[in-house]
Amino acid sequence: MPKGCVIVTEFMVSPAATLFALDLWDVSEPVPGDLALPGPGRSAIGAGGAVLRVGPKCWWLNGAAFATTNIAAAQGVVTAIGGGWVRVCLVGDWRDLVMQSGLIDAEDPAFGPGSVAVTPLCHAPCVLHVRSQTACEVFVAASYAGHCLAHWRDIGWKQGDDA
Repeated sequence: MPKGCVIVTEFMVSPAATLFALDLWDVSEPVPGDLALPGPGRSAIGAGGAVLRVGPKCWWLNGAAFATTNIAAAQGVVTAIGGGWVRVCLVGDWRDLVMQSGLIDAEDPAFGPGSVAVTPLCHAPCVLHVRSQTACEVFVAASYAGHCLAHWRDIGWKQGDDA
């Protein structure tokens, strides 16, 4: 294998159909359904899916169970955004691949399971969700997904059996 090649043992690309944005303009009121809202750069995993903190008053709800989440109009809004995003699940040595794609220190010990980062990768808007030490979900804006996948292949990314 040429020096500098990155091996990701497995990757899966799928639509992010069950992705919703929760924007709250009043965070002082309790959120219905006992929804746990994680702090900056963090996620919370529950029976219904994952809640990712992606902005000061914005969370992504990742899971079909969140489709029925209702927020009072005075408090905020829940919007289906899955059609605009593609989910790429990286399993294996994903940290080097991510660092070669953007300006992020994915080897920082604090960037472990439950971490969330909103950052450009391959010049495309992306959200990273660290699921475990060897698995990371990357949400890529749908219009940039082909570009990101092509770039990752160009820098040596191989899929499962190709490794």
